[in-house]
Amino acid sequence: MSLHAIASQFVELCNQSKNFDVMHTMYAPDIVSVEPNGEETAGKTPVIQKSERFQSQNPIGSEKVRGPFLNSPNQFAVHFTFEITPKATGQRITVEEVGVYTVKDNMITREQFFNDGTR
Repeated sequence: MSLHAIASQFVELCNQSKNFDVMHTMYAPDIVSVEPNGEETAGKTPVIQKSERFQSQNPIGSEKVRGPFLNSPNQFAVHFTFEITPKATGQRITVEEVGVYTVKDNMITREQFFNDGTR
């Protein structure tokens, strides 16, 4: 499968709010996830669990994903815009983030997130 096809499928599924389907089907068993603060999580199950914890504390009202933006031969980026309501405050906020994904053997092996530094 081409990088463009993988990246396009990723964006399509995320825009359907199927982020966990993406993780279960497109993430490699040894994926590494890097947060904007540099914190790394390794392994498919721990990465999925990290996302589940985030979503349980920050319910997502809506999500828009733009892209993909390709960096051949094996990377793509997307721009996320989330409307979330953190349980800690109850106040709905907009969060924007860029995710850069590395692909090897048709699986996503690394994700790294970038934000504006305000959270």
